[in-house]
Amino acid sequence: MNNYWLGIDVGSTTVKTVVLDPITKKIVYSKYLRHNAKQSETILELLKEIDKKYKNSNFEIAVCGSGGSFIADYTGLFFVQEVVANAIAIGNYYPNARTAIELGGQDAKVIFFHHDEKTDKLIASDMRMNGSCAGGTGAFIDQIAEILNVGVEEFNDLAKKSTTLYDISGRCGVFAKTDIQPLLNQGVPKSDIALSSFHAIAKQTIGGLAQGAEIVKPVIFEGGPLTFNTELISVFKERLGLNENEIIIPENPEIIVAAGAALSIGTIFEDKKEIHNLSEIIKKLSEYKKNYKYKVEKNENFFESTKEEEEFFKRHKVEKFEPKQYNKGENINIYIGIDAGSTTSKFVLIDEDENIINKFYSNNAGEPIDVVKNGLLEIKDYYDKMGVNLTVKGVGTTGYGELLFAKAFKADYHIVETVAHAEAAFKYAPDVSFILDIGGQDMKAINIKNKIVTGIVLNEACSAGCGSFIETYSKALKIPVEEISKLAFKSKNPSKLGSRCTVFMNSSIITEQKNGRSVEDIMAGLCRSVIENVFTKVVRVSNFNSLGNTILAQGGTFKNDAVLRAMEQYTGIKVVRPPHSGEMGAIGVALLTKKNMKNKKTTSFIGFENLETFNYKKISGSICKLCTNNCSRTIVEFNDKTTFVTGNRCERGEVIGDLKDESTLKELKNIMRKKESVPDLLKYRNKILFENYAPKELSPKKNIKIGIPRVLEFWNSLPFWKSFYTSLGFEVIVSDKSSYKIFEDGLKNIPSDTVCFPAKIVHGHIKNLIDKKVDRIFMPMMMDIPPENEKHKEAVNMCAVIQGYPLVIKENDEPEKSGVIFDTPMFRWTTINLRDKQLIKFINESFGLKKDVVENAILEGDIAQNIFKNKMLEEGKKVLEQLEKENRFGVVIASRPYHSDELINHNISSFFVNLNIPVLTLDSLPGLNDVDLSKVRPDTVNPFHTRLFTGAIYTAKNKNLEFVEVVSFGCGHEAINSDEVIRLMNDISQKQPLIMKLDESEVKGPMTIRINSFIETIKSRREKQEKITLRKLKEPFGNSIFSKKDKGKRTIYVPILSETFAKVVSAVLSEKGYNVQPLPIAGDRAKALGKKYVHNDICYPAQINIGEMLAVMEDKNPKEVTFGIAKNCNDCRAGQYLTLARKALDEAGYKDVSIITTGEDNKGIQPGIKLGLWFQLGMLYGLVTTDALEYMKRRIRPYEKNRGETNQIFEKYVDKIVEVMKKNYKNSPKIVEEAIEAFNNIELIEQKPKPKVFVIGEILMNYHPSANENIEGYLEANGMETIFPSFIDFFRRDMIKIKEGIKNSQIEKPVRNFLLADVTDKIYQRVVNKVEKRLKKFKFYEYKKNVHELAENIDGIIDKTYTTGEGWLIPAEIIEHARNGVKTFIIVQPFGCIPNHITGRGMTKSLKKMFPDIQILSLDYDPDTSFANIENRLQMVIMTAKEMNKLSL
Repeated sequence: MNNYWLGIDVGSTTVKTVVLDPITKKIVYSKYLRHNAKQSETILELLKEIDKKYKNSNFEIAVCGSGGSFIADYTGLFFVQEVVANAIAIGNYYPNARTAIELGGQDAKVIFFHHDEKTDKLIASDMRMNGSCAGGTGAFIDQIAEILNVGVEEFNDLAKKSTTLYDISGRCGVFAKTDIQPLLNQGVPKSDIALSSFHAIAKQTIGGLAQGAEIVKPVIFEGGPLTFNTELISVFKERLGLNENEIIIPENPEIIVAAGAALSIGTIFEDKKEIHNLSEIIKKLSEYKKNYKYKVEKNENFFESTKEEEEFFKRHKVEKFEPKQYNKGENINIYIGIDAGSTTSKFVLIDEDENIINKFYSNNAGEPIDVVKNGLLEIKDYYDKMGVNLTVKGVGTTGYGELLFAKAFKADYHIVETVAHAEAAFKYAPDVSFILDIGGQDMKAINIKNKIVTGIVLNEACSAGCGSFIETYSKALKIPVEEISKLAFKSKNPSKLGSRCTVFMNSSIITEQKNGRSVEDIMAGLCRSVIENVFTKVVRVSNFNSLGNTILAQGGTFKNDAVLRAMEQYTGIKVVRPPHSGEMGAIGVALLTKKNMKNKKTTSFIGFENLETFNYKKISGSICKLCTNNCSRTIVEFNDKTTFVTGNRCERGEVIGDLKDESTLKELKNIMRKKESVPDLLKYRNKILFENYAPKELSPKKNIKIGIPRVLEFWNSLPFWKSFYTSLGFEVIVSDKSSYKIFEDGLKNIPSDTVCFPAKIVHGHIKNLIDKKVDRIFMPMMMDIPPENEKHKEAVNMCAVIQGYPLVIKENDEPEKSGVIFDTPMFRWTTINLRDKQLIKFINESFGLKKDVVENAILEGDIAQNIFKNKMLEEGKKVLEQLEKENRFGVVIASRPYHSDELINHNISSFFVNLNIPVLTLDSLPGLNDVDLSKVRPDTVNPFHTRLFTGAIYTAKNKNLEFVEVVSFGCGHEAINSDEVIRLMNDISQKQPLIMKLDESEVKGPMTIRINSFIETIKSRREKQEKITLRKLKEPFGNSIFSKKDKGKRTIYVPILSETFAKVVSAVLSEKGYNVQPLPIAGDRAKALGKKYVHNDICYPAQINIGEMLAVMEDKNPKEVTFGIAKNCNDCRAGQYLTLARKALDEAGYKDVSIITTGEDNKGIQPGIKLGLWFQLGMLYGLVTTDALEYMKRRIRPYEKNRGETNQIFEKYVDKIVEVMKKNYKNSPKIVEEAIEAFNNIELIEQKPKPKVFVIGEILMNYHPSANENIEGYLEANGMETIFPSFIDFFRRDMIKIKEGIKNSQIEKPVRNFLLADVTDKIYQRVVNKVEKRLKKFKFYEYKKNVHELAENIDGIIDKTYTTGEGWLIPAEIIEHARNGVKTFIIVQPFGCIPNHITGRGMTKSLKKMFPDIQILSLDYDPDTSFANIENRLQMVIMTAKEMNKLSL
């Protein structure tokens, strides 16, 4: 009887099997099948085939892959994590590989290998895997192929024919359509889009997925997309600069992971021999669905009764549309409305009575003009056969292709789609108050008051929840779109899938299938997810009463009855679905065209008679040479010789004639003259910011070139720096204007794919300066800048990215390797005096220049900066006077200074200037610093935020101004600020700002729609001459405060950082007579409430703690409740949790609930309690003693004989400490002594040490078991010993920060502050010593360095005053534990955590360089994080850790 090794790889979309000969390790059989969401059935089919081929053979079997764990669990087969399996296969077959790039169906990985000299083995030392987005995977290609209307198998050959590249987003398989659809509409060849999509994938992998880790050669390419798309490998080759010898293409790349699973039997599982008869496994799998114990929660059905179901269908009954019939010989006047949508084209015909007489709806099939042309001809033919004559009185266009279609068919009228949708809504519901339109890849929410559009919201950077969301899965499950709702309504228990990336939802679906969910349940869950996405990611309405009395649901997606029902259930409101929900844009533009034609005698429509011969040609790749953008344009030339130009970023690109021709030059001059006649102060700002202000020469020329990157804070202060250095005799070189080339040049060094675009582009600017051969690059860590508003001297803090990104550049780009000195002094300029001291010190130490020379140079810098400021104010005053004189409006483009970069803001001012609307900036508004900010809710600690709020209030009060805020995708600060801007402006004058969230993706199409919609809304409001009544702002925190009389009346609920922490806080407060309770730990209900009431871009810890508050309130009296909330970091979102909590509680109806905070009470919300020295001392004792208990618990528990005993002892002594602290906290160390004896007596299992893993990260994510999915328990259950940092060190860092700050002239009143810090630090150490002395009796005691000793680890790496977030503690702790032999590290953080961009992900490359054999895994969490995805990555580090541990023993 023959023996074989069998590997089964159950991936996100396919199943692969490999049979190996165990002696030769050769593959004797393999097969690859798509499972179409039927994993177990596909595995069964493959196993039967193998059993038939190898009858009477024995098998040892290992399973891997994202869908493999539950199969392995059920059948008792070995399970190996796919990355480990891959590493084994590569080590066996391709031992010279150093990096593997693997693209799967919905996952993507980059695996880094190193050759271990001791074992002579190839070891996977690090790995990057997509976490919350499926951009750049096989599904991405599937999506693009679908929109191009080509088969996936044709995609590669199509790409080979390309001649021109275009910028396409690689971040999302569906949202890339936003880039592609306009290109298609504008005639770009499919071949160019195919190749551009491959480049998008490569950019996403290199810049997003690799996260700054070096892709070392040779590189092996694996996975289906790379197997079947050789052109994609060529793109990687080009972008990585690989030659043929540095590329490894496996012989069978699609099955290599399955081969690795088979090989794991002889490596990982060599000591666990298990022989299987395949027929037994087949039998067991055949009974899988019957016997498997599913973990299924009961969820709400669509209907509670048959009566409710009948009532729903009666309300929403849609009569089948029949074209209106006419008698032969009749002449009908018609108006045609064409909606050129993102994925479909629609048009309607209305008559003089505005009846819809016919309509057309079709997928674009990649050729939207042809689709509409043919549709119009079909309609004409229909009426010709009827003998009816159609007279076209007018044609209008709207949608993505509004302008193209208007040009092609000579339309009389065109309008932005939101206005068209609103017009159609008035036809069917005259009193409509809210419209939700969900299309193929976009969604629009329109608020209406008194028939005036008052607000418009469109999806920005993610298309989760659009029509494509459901279509993707219906196709995968082979379900016709029209059958989806029928199937969904058959569900007896709809799946709960959450709201996440359209494609990445797959991991949730796999889990649901594993849990026995039917196709009906999953389709029902998907329909509900559409609505959940809308209201948590786009509209973000938590109080549905604010939507008004009449809600319209329209768009093609709402043809699906299950989505419609999901909306009614989610909002609790009965909605109206118009009879033509998919054609509302076309109806609206037809109605508006009819109105417009009253002022026009004849139509300009091309005419049915000319449609037959109508044709066009596309000329792609036409480079515009009229400015430095060098745009690659596509010219659509129609058969009447008129043209339509696209792909141009400015108006010059519309000129396509010969520049030698006078008429062409005249056209160009007219365009520029018209544009320059409209004030554009954003453009003006960019011009004068970089001017030379001719400072005095104070020191001889140095022959030293100082490079200054055109990035971040320099967009605020460049005149100062340029003049300062020039006056000192240096030559100042500023990096070039931002471009996509500069951005892409720095891609490979970006360590965090979720950091904002302004940060990402820094890497390219540094390379640009290196290429310019500068001698030094100056990029200080600007922690604080002097306050610019005398009323708000606290407004000095910069955001964590500005503060820390120079450090990221230093560690990841390593400019000094290129021979360039990289100057990154840390500046804390809370006052002008400190600024001068620190600058004098830096220049003296760096260049030896004397104090008086530097002081005079500072003066020159100040003069230049003031000239710049005054020029802006002078121009602003002129524009305001002009607006008042002409009684017109202008827009204030408000943003952080670095959003002035035209690449970052996508040249936003030109959109307004082209509409003849003047543009102002925040720093051009005179009197801005006189604005009262006392009624602003967030703490005004950042000067850029202060500018924003003053600008919003200023604009709200000025009848001639409107407000546009530019924010970066992923900026957590702006999630808070934007909500506050909306609140301020609405409360003062009911003006609605436009919030533009932008990133690196080309977004001209969506920007045009949003800006035009915004302008049409303003015009509509102004035309109706609605008088704006200014109102006074209310108290930002209402009247609910915690007063002295509340001490006995209200219960204070303490938020959970960890369960122990909350108990300690409760004990300390209880000792002073307060009623206190820890909040219950967040369950599903609390998480859902946090997600509902907290902005989607706010970090997960805020959502967790606020969700816990809201869950408690469901059965409490608001007047008897007070919530505590942390406030510990002004540089990131954590400093504003108080604001978020107040907003959420108010919107949920709990305005009487009061809040207290651990931070300074700047808002007067807690006069009844001051957390002074008594609180700090109590917390000190409580945290030091419970830290000791936590340390012993984690050291003992993995080895306990009687499961649960360690936890019982831990809980017992935590409770004892809590009780003691309620009386006298100083007695708590004695309890530690008792606990040590109890821990020492726990009976242990004799065994070798388990691999250790150190877990660190954002403080709540680190310790909160619900937020981090109980990572501690998971790691221990999988054979690891966990180590966590102590709580006390987090709070003790501040003493070091103060002492180091004094040493570096960063703190005023140095003597007083040093004495205070020193005394406090000594008290801390005394308590630590008390507990440490007792802890030595613990039988596994090991000395743990105190925070001062840890700080020594980062000497020369990070400034010790950098404590933003966890600050230097993360690398310091990792260095310490790595030196002590720990090989595995996990950094847990909220998705988009700003500080962790710097000292978490930003430091990984340096730490790996110091300790090449350690593995560091960064895990991002948000409300929709799939545990399946987290588990995949955890399993990789666990198995690698075990392998390394085995080798070391």
